[in-house]
Amino acid sequence: MTMISIIVMDFIHVLVPFLVYLFYIAYKNSFDDKENRLALIITILSALYIILKYNVPIFEGIPMFLVCLPLLVSYCKKNDIAIIISSLAAIFYYFNFYGEYGFIIVFWFFLYFIIYKFFFGKLRLWQFVSLFVLILVIVNMVIISFIIYPHDLFELYFKIFFVGLLFLAISITVIYLLARIEEVLNVRITAKEIEHDKQIKNTLFQITHEIKNPIAVCKGYLDMFDVDNLQHSKDYIPIIREEIEKTLFLLEDFLSMNKVKINKELLDINYLLNNFVENYKPYFKENKIRTSIKLTDNEVYLEGDYNRLFQVLTNVVKNSIEALGDNPKIEIWTEIRDDKFYIYVKDNGEGMSNDVLEKIKEPFFTTKMKGTGLGVSLSSEIIEAHGGKLLYESEFGKYTLTTIILPILEWN
Repeated sequence: MTMISIIVMDFIHVLVPFLVYLFYIAYKNSFDDKENRLALIITILSALYIILKYNVPIFEGIPMFLVCLPLLVSYCKKNDIAIIISSLAAIFYYFNFYGEYGFIIVFWFFLYFIIYKFFFGKLRLWQFVSLFVLILVIVNMVIISFIIYPHDLFELYFKIFFVGLLFLAISITVIYLLARIEEVLNVRITAKEIEHDKQIKNTLFQITHEIKNPIAVCKGYLDMFDVDNLQHSKDYIPIIREEIEKTLFLLEDFLSMNKVKINKELLDINYLLNNFVENYKPYFKENKIRTSIKLTDNEVYLEGDYNRLFQVLTNVVKNSIEALGDNPKIEIWTEIRDDKFYIYVKDNGEGMSNDVLEKIKEPFFTTKMKGTGLGVSLSSEIIEAHGGKLLYESEFGKYTLTTIILPILEWN
């Protein structure tokens, strides 16, 4: 294999893992620091394996400098785990290459660690990279010229210097690539934060608008209210009370986003479900919604908050009703499996896309014109506070299936 072929293969072998890392970050669109650090560690390990497995020295008698590239990247990214692994791999490689002169190798990599520990924050990135490569070149010159090859120093120095320049070029390319990845992530994070702030402001505007409406209605009726008119009391007071209850309910949902309060007690979940279905039957009939309701006959007990679970069911069924189109149908059924109680609510409405499904539990996310985006997020928190799960499955244009899973306390 010619020298040019070796250099080209070196570039390809090193760049491939980092390009995969780039595409992974771009596709995953991940902002989780732990996940990204783990992905970087896997990338560095992959680069190490490829270098040790497939790369060969450019010049005979001169070791591969690329073995130190994963370590340099680990230092630049401040990834302690990757630093330890890369250091051990590089030391092992040079031990095998230089034989009994291991004390120089250990001192060499310990020097890298000292520079990183005490001077990394004071050096610019390009200065640290240049210093790293300079030490790499000098140490190899010292070992080769004074220990292994005492003759033909000029030719050896030229070869080592050439390999060092090549290593510097590859290192700058990889580090530049990683820097661009970081910039892309930062831009996306900033854009997401701006979008989130915008969404919160829009939601607060919607909530303010929703609160303003019932208060305006109350004020209008109070302005017309005649304390001496008994008919006014009969007609207006129920309306005012209803509008106030709407306002309080909305405020309660909004405030509950910070902390869900659950008052658990021994609860027969089928009793709750039967009450819920009875309350909704007139509505289903009035709006000509076909229903299929199949509930288990057993008494199933769990520790739960009756009002909160009723609230979740109301929200789920309300969302299903709002999604219905022509020939509307809602199915509700339950089952017991693996000491868990499953409640299913399925509608034949418009369904949801995968993008909506991924975001449906996020606070303030909504596809409704007048929605606040609090209902599903709050329902999920309530179910999780009961030790359960709230799951959604949907196919756009066909159906949505909501599954509520609750742990059973006692079942007779």
